[in-house]
Amino acid sequence: MTSTHAGPVGSNGLVETFDRDTVSGWVEVSPDAEPTRVTLHVDGTEVDAAFAADPAERHVSGTARQFSFALADLWDFVGPGNRLSVRVGTRALPIAGSGMVHVPDAAGTRTPADLAQRLAAGEVFSRTGALQLSKTLDTAWQGGVLELYGRVRAYLAEAFGYDAVLAYGTLLGAVREGGFIGHDLDFDAAFVSSHRDAAAAARDLRDIGFALIDAGLGVHARPTSLKITVPDQPGVLVNLYHLYVDESGTVQFPHGVAGSGTLAPWNTTEEVDFAGAKALVPSGADTVLEHVYGPDWRTPNPGFSWATERTAQASDGFLPAPVVEEIYWADFYARTVYTTGSTFQQLVQSRTDVPDTVVDIGCGDGRDSYAFAGGGRARVTGLDRSHVGVRQATRKAEQMGYGGTLSFSACDVGDAALLRQTLQAARGGDAPMTFYLRFFLHSIPEDVQKVLMGVVAECSRPGDYIAAEFRTDRDETIAKVHGNHYRRFQNGPAFGRSLRETYGFTPLLEQEGNGFSPYKGEDPQLYRVIARRG
Repeated sequence: MTSTHAGPVGSNGLVETFDRDTVSGWVEVSPDAEPTRVTLHVDGTEVDAAFAADPAERHVSGTARQFSFALADLWDFVGPGNRLSVRVGTRALPIAGSGMVHVPDAAGTRTPADLAQRLAAGEVFSRTGALQLSKTLDTAWQGGVLELYGRVRAYLAEAFGYDAVLAYGTLLGAVREGGFIGHDLDFDAAFVSSHRDAAAAARDLRDIGFALIDAGLGVHARPTSLKITVPDQPGVLVNLYHLYVDESGTVQFPHGVAGSGTLAPWNTTEEVDFAGAKALVPSGADTVLEHVYGPDWRTPNPGFSWATERTAQASDGFLPAPVVEEIYWADFYARTVYTTGSTFQQLVQSRTDVPDTVVDIGCGDGRDSYAFAGGGRARVTGLDRSHVGVRQATRKAEQMGYGGTLSFSACDVGDAALLRQTLQAARGGDAPMTFYLRFFLHSIPEDVQKVLMGVVAECSRPGDYIAAEFRTDRDETIAKVHGNHYRRFQNGPAFGRSLRETYGFTPLLEQEGNGFSPYKGEDPQLYRVIARRG
């Protein structure tokens, strides 16, 4: 049950929301009071604590300050027979819509005694509400992230000339706690770009992401950071943020800050002992933390949430969405290995009428390109937007001895002029050509597909073929193995009609359904078409 309160409130405090994700509210204090400790209890036993520190606008005579708990895992340990309360000292706060206690409406699979045992063993509720071993006690995790931070720090210094300093929660722990924060989730570091332009600083982050993938690390991008992992070490993660100093001499944080005012750049860094390793911190770290977290940064706040407490954000420095996606695919290709062509490639390869010159549009890691070259096709060109993927595919083609038959080019198919030039080069003569697109059309927006198909029609000649396979609108509700992929589901037969009516190709084979390309228990709904230009 979710309870919310609107309108005048009492003089001591109120729990305004009590649901399965969040418990939040406010307490009334004197204007000069220190942050107030608020506790959560199950049948009278304390299980978590937060601090009411940030001002809240409420109709009270004193000062209202808000608090919040994240408790996603709590509900597995409680049920209708338990009573949950929120207290300041020994005084319980009223809960909007529930009285003085909250009664869970469903039973979890475990008991409060199980929860007490895990808390006694050193587990805590994380910032997202998950139970985890306190980061102050999890020495295996500490060793993994510190080793990864050391690799990232050394690589940035050598390849880019940047210092990777502790940032955000990790810097907060180093200065305030002298180590890790128990309820934290990961390890935060940052670099200050040498560029004063927001877009150029974002390109720095992009280039570092690609370089780290080439160096063998896992990288997933977000608009304001890189999530860097070691592929064979689950849970070991370093967040790398980019900062920059604008023309006014102010440090800008694309991820954002929860403080106020401006921050001048630090001139030096200091190497400190941190959990048994060496780490860099910016000079004047106290000033940095006050800017990032506000004046109460010295008070622990397990319920801190950027979604509600961010006060400023240099959004001009965001990584553009196409770059985030490009880094995703570069990482995916670097970690996904196939030894044979796809089932669709095998179908196309088996047909004797399909031209020997093949351009594999959206080739990814080159899986089907290698299979075409290995199957005796005279000339194969793989195209992909990912420069990292193209470099890796080219290197592998040379290792496989396909250098004279198979080549790869980086090409954004939304750039009509570049695509036209690339397709003309791929033909390499007067022989007919096969435009091959497997699992690509559902990965691009509709406007990009229109550009692509328009250029293909323009560059095609009589006798050319197009072979395409993609997920249809019937696949939209099916669970996916790779859930993070962008997909645009479209109607298969409608695409076939557009080939005939708009682009000048006559379908020779059309198939729709499943069973074509099962993968790890997933059996997608696909449309296949092979068509000839008349």
